[in-house]
Formats: sequence, structure tokens, C-alpha cells
Amino acid sequence: MSILRISWLPDGLYAPDSVGNLTVTKPYDRRSRKGRMEYFPASSSLRPRLVKQNAALAHYVASVLKTEARELPESASANAPISIFVHGFQFDPTTQVFDRPHHPEGDNPHSRLYHWKRFPEPTEIRAHSTSWPLGFGYREKDQGGNGLCVGFAWFSSPDFFGSIFDHGRNFYARAYDLADEAALHLIAVIEVLADALSSHPINLICHSLGSRVVIRAVANMAKDPAMDDPAPGDQDLTKPEPEYRPRRPDLLQRLNKILLLAGAEKVMEAQLMMGRLNSYDSSAQKPHFYNFVSRENDVLDKLGENFSPDAPGSKQVIGHNGLEMIDPRWVDIQLDDPDTAAYFAEHGKVFDPRSKQLIPMQLNGDRKGVFAIADHWIHYTWRHNMALYRQIIREETSDWELAELKHACWAGSDKFFDQHKLLRRKSAD
Repeated sequence: MSILRISWLPDGLYAPDSVGNLTVTKPYDRRSRKGRMEYFPASSSLRPRLVKQNAALAHYVASVLKTEARELPESASANAPISIFVHGFQFDPTTQVFDRPHHPEGDNPHSRLYHWKRFPEPTEIRAHSTSWPLGFGYREKDQGGNGLCVGFAWFSSPDFFGSIFDHGRNFYARAYDLADEAALHLIAVIEVLADALSSHPINLICHSLGSRVVIRAVANMAKDPAMDDPAPGDQDLTKPEPEYRPRRPDLLQRLNKILLLAGAEKVMEAQLMMGRLNSYDSSAQKPHFYNFVSRENDVLDKLGENFSPDAPGSKQVIGHNGLEMIDPRWVDIQLDDPDTAAYFAEHGKVFDPRSKQLIPMQLNGDRKGVFAIADHWIHYTWRHNMALYRQIIREETSDWELAELKHACWAGSDKFFDQHKLLRRKSAD
């Protein structure tokens, strides 16, 4: 199937069936490869390992790879990449998988996003149901010949009243907290996958609140437990700086490209993660971060920036404001900026199945004639956007390599993408 499906609920990881349905009442069965696997509490140590060698998760991953990825190349290849998908807010992996991804009650991410079906673009845009595996160039029945994707489904749809009365949170803030819990389990998946595919780099692709899961996972792997993160100006520069020792340098070295689509994580959390990575390795080695931004995005503007847990200076989110600093391994790409669209139209090509010709790439982060709330999902429902992501992950052109983008000359700038000033709406601050 060229896809490895894993679901996370607040009580642990689950192995679903081949389409994504899961049974929450039974422990993992090694014969059927279904059921509840490990739970990792927040106190779990990442060193030397998080997952035991004989764990259910390790067995599940190894057995699926053995039967579903027999044609995966033994050595790393950009033509056969390994990618982990992480969706955003308001998905429930316990709900039914429907035959139609755009079913109005289809809240299971395996059904709505991690499927193998293609429908007319207007239908996919309306229901936010574009296939991520197909969009990134994976093939359902090639046994991994074009690579392997991992559909990481996490519970991000907490009950409205339960969030308030049981946790003292609004339901979005509660989902933000759950993303932090899911991040530890994402690390477990990365660890087991890195063991099973020792020569393959791993890409991470996330949308919206899924960026919280990914950024917290990377930040936790990059943290030196012997050090506190100093506040700006608190460091004593007269003392020698101690050697920085991240928890899991072995896993950080396996990460390749990280694509953040309309990210709902806080800017300050992303900056914290980058600070830890640069403390460990300041040479701009991978992972490389491609952060796709849109200013016309009411979901982030109204929900992400106003209903997530508050902390001093934490209101702004990366999908709306970018990283707000220059970093050698991070680039912000604003999809609703006319200059950005013109750059990719000039330098990018996409195959058009109707004319059977290559046509200029037409990015879109602002659908005219619709409410700005719809622009939150256009990051992956617009097919030319998805074509760009696929070309980045599969390295179809060197033009999209991070170093090339950061030195692109365009619109009167010799480093058009290597800047943190984003196009603002007239109504934006």
C-alpha cells in the first residue's frame, strides 16, 4: 500500500486496519497487526531510547514494511522519499473511514487526507479532502517503489464542554495541549522508522496545528536536558559556553526536509526550536524548514492567535507571521504575496493533464471571492501548491533547494526569500 498508518489517542498509539479504522478496546495483536500499542507519559526519557526493541510499535512498523514496502530502494533516493504526514485541528481517528473522503461526517484523517482517491478539484477544495499521498507523488500499489509515506493521525477534536469543565481550557487550547502529548509519540514513530530504514532520511509534512506536534517533537529531540533555555540577555558571556548535548542527535541527523503548511504553532516556540538546533549544529545542516505562510488566513488570525494558551509574547503564529527572524536553515514562503507568485510562475513548471504540457506554476494562498477562512486549507487543496511541495520533497529541481531559494534575486532584492518582512494586509497590524 506504500503507506504506514498510525493513530494516536490520549491513551497511546494504535495500529489501525489497512484503511484507518481502529479498535480502541483491544491491545495490539501481532497476528492481525491491529490494536492499542505503547503509551509514553510526559516523564519518559528519550535517552538512550524511547521505544523498547520488542515493543508492539517496533513489531508493527517492521511487519508493515515487510509486506507493504518490498520495492522500497535499499539506499536513500529522492525518487523514493520517506515522509511522515501530520494533520491539524479537529480530526478524530476513532471515527469511521468512509469510501468518499469528502463525506460530511468524515473526521478520520486516514479517510479525509491519507487516502488514495482523486476527485474534481472543486470537490476537494470544498471538503478539504485532497489526497496527501497522491499529492506528494506516492503510489498506492507500487510496494514502496516511489517511496513510503506515514499517515500519523492524532486526536485533535476534544469535546467543547469537556475541555472547559475537565481541563479548564477552551477546546482549541485543549487541542494545543494534546498536540504536545502527541509530539512525544511522534518521536517514538521517528525512532522506530529510523531503525527500520537506517539509510533513508525522513521528511515531515504538517498542516495547521500539526505544526505544534512537529515543532515540539524536534524541539524535544534537540533539547539538552542539562541546560535551561536562557532568556535573551541572561547569558554570562564571560564564562566559556558548555558543550551542547541534545537528547537525540541521532534522530535529528535523520531528518531531511520539514514542510510547515499554514502552521498554527507560536513564533516563539519555533524560535526556541531553532535556537536549540543551532546550539547543537550552527552549520545550517539539515533539517531544512520550508514554512508556507498566508496573511489572508482567518483561521490563524482569529482562532490560532486568540484561543491557544497564552504566554508572554506568544500570540503570533508561524503560518501568519513566519519565523520573524533570519535563520540559515529556515525559509518563509508567502503564498498570497504577488511577488512570490510571480517568482514561482517564472521559475516553476507543472504538468497540466488537460493540455499534456508543462505550464507555469500558479501558487495560491488567497482564493478570490471566498471568505478568508477558506484560505487556511488552500495550502494543500490547491494542486499547484501541492505540486511545489512534491517537487521540494522529491528534489525534482535544484531551484527549490533551501540555499538556492535563500539567494534568489527577485523583486529588487538579491535575497528575496531570506528576509522576515512579510506582505501585510491593509487591515493587519
